[in-house]
Amino acid sequence: MFGHVAQMPQILRAAGLETAVVWRGVPAAVDRHRFLWESPDGSAVVAEYLPAGYGNAAYLFDVDGEPPLEPFEERFRPWFGGDDVLGMVGTDHMPLVRDLTSRIAGRAVVGTLAEYLVHPSADGLARWHGELRSAARANLLPGVVSARIDLKGACARAERWLERYAEPLGTLYGGAWPEGFLKQAWTRMFQNAAHDSICGCSADEVSAQVLVRYAEAEQIAQELTRRAVTRIAAQVPRGAVAVVNPSPHERTDLVELELEVPDDWEAVALELPDGSHVPTQEVDRQEPLLWETKLAGAEVPVAIARRLHGRELFGRYVNAYRIEDGRAVLELGDDPDPEWLDVEQLMQDVTFATAEGEWTLRVVSGPKRTVVAAVPAPPLGWTGVRPVHVQGTVPRGSEPPSRLETRIVRGKDVGDSYNYAPPEDDVLVDAPVEERRDTIEDGPLRCIDVLHRTYVWDGERVETQTRFERRAHEPFVRIRIDFDNRCADQRVRVHVPLLEPADRSFAEGQFAIVERGLEPEGGYGEVAIPTYPASAFVSAGGVTLLLDHVTEYELTGDELALTVLRSTGLISRNDHRWREDPAGPSLPIPAAQLHGPWSFSFAYYPGTDDALVQAERYRHPFLTAAGTATDGDMRVQVGSELAGEHVALTALQPTFARVVNMSDEARVARFEGQTVELGAWDIRTLKR
Repeated sequence: MFGHVAQMPQILRAAGLETAVVWRGVPAAVDRHRFLWESPDGSAVVAEYLPAGYGNAAYLFDVDGEPPLEPFEERFRPWFGGDDVLGMVGTDHMPLVRDLTSRIAGRAVVGTLAEYLVHPSADGLARWHGELRSAARANLLPGVVSARIDLKGACARAERWLERYAEPLGTLYGGAWPEGFLKQAWTRMFQNAAHDSICGCSADEVSAQVLVRYAEAEQIAQELTRRAVTRIAAQVPRGAVAVVNPSPHERTDLVELELEVPDDWEAVALELPDGSHVPTQEVDRQEPLLWETKLAGAEVPVAIARRLHGRELFGRYVNAYRIEDGRAVLELGDDPDPEWLDVEQLMQDVTFATAEGEWTLRVVSGPKRTVVAAVPAPPLGWTGVRPVHVQGTVPRGSEPPSRLETRIVRGKDVGDSYNYAPPEDDVLVDAPVEERRDTIEDGPLRCIDVLHRTYVWDGERVETQTRFERRAHEPFVRIRIDFDNRCADQRVRVHVPLLEPADRSFAEGQFAIVERGLEPEGGYGEVAIPTYPASAFVSAGGVTLLLDHVTEYELTGDELALTVLRSTGLISRNDHRWREDPAGPSLPIPAAQLHGPWSFSFAYYPGTDDALVQAERYRHPFLTAAGTATDGDMRVQVGSELAGEHVALTALQPTFARVVNMSDEARVARFEGQTVELGAWDIRTLKR
């Protein structure tokens, strides 16, 4: 990999592995071929470092006859001391060496890595704690974090639908466990896990297949989630809505619902099972008339028959019909009510009644309103809500955060998919030529402003929209940047101001929060730049940015910069300004320019203490479904609750749950009747 995550030793240990083989990212402090690599929790493995890489002996056999082993051994002996020198025979795109054993004629031993590492000893080894992200002796290639950002977004969507919706909701509410479907989805995820695939440093044809696999995994997960939620909705009465919480603790989230509401209702609230009400904010109202046309009598049944699909019309269900005063009226609903309708009888009645004269054919639905409401729901559980008539206006909730200013900064990039590199005469563009702000919503529960800014990039006028969404119950601002990308070879970043000076950042990654400074270690002909990956969030200077997917960030002076888009045209560039060695083939990848509509989302939270809590709110919205039960009371149901400060639930299946202590202090977690003591950064699998 292009660097290694901090928690990998603990993950390997949990799988029964005691050794690891690494190359990129190993720091200059390691000066022998073996060292102890330690996770934040203290777990350690013996790491075998490959000086000069995984092909250090690949070209010894290019010459005829016996290979020149003596110069090879002399070069690498300082790394190995009295241990056997390890030569890796082979590298990328190289066929097997013919007659390998006979050509060394007993001067060396041919074996496997497993044989070489059969009895690794930890005695006297230097120790390294945490992630491996140094470029001291090998190119780290950090630009892969921002190459083909569309792949990173697709990966994150599929992961979340599988891990946080399909599996836990299927476990609790889904009936028979869909092993075959989940295996298919995870197979697609694993097929994309090769580093050149997910990192976007492959041919366009490869990246296209990566997107397809992620889409397949996401679609499977969404369908499995829908099935589980449908089973929940079957316990909620018609006319009500099931609201489902994917988090293992009680939460309140803003849901947007389309409800049938009588025209004479002044306002609508949502009634909870305990009889209490939560206010709503109306954001849209739909006219009941969907379609109307005048026809000669004989044409009325023809016009209906051509548009009907069984009982479906305009994406809804025909629930009733009436003939009155020269009008034939079809009444539609979102759900079949009654359950069964004789469509043949409907067509016969309409044909007979409209046989002569001129008629008006009308298609109508019940009066609908789109509303938003902040609904509380129990941990990994659900609640029913239904609309009720109330008087007056909705009281305004707590004041949202004050208006936030961000900068969009665009510069050129003459690098490749592995490394960013600006041209010598790069000009950063951060001043728009036009700017205006529109208020889309200004309600008590949700406020939305859109900042329109037009820039000139490469002589092209580029119109951007930055959407700021504030919700009364959330302490952060949701931000989305949209524009149509017609430019090439560029890096576009959004800069967000800090609240206080900072010389380090804290980024959530894989089962850990990693602290990083401003000066990464370099030394191998690659310019070391302090751009880093973050998964759920990055914090610095009193500010936390909540993220949708793995995102490249940089702490720059008094701002945090997120890479919104990086457009590149080559897998690797031989004349790279900021890297001496080529990192791969110099093949064109025009699709990596990511031309066309582009969208990038994140959230701004003016704090750092409970970043995990805010990331959970931001990344995992509630689900909703219309109730389908013909009778029954409104109810609420608790699923599974996780208690414990800074403890996260990362997996839930019928036979196990996985919890992680996301802090450097010991914690006690309680889950489904089990109490478990977790060490700092401890990953623990619990049997169910």
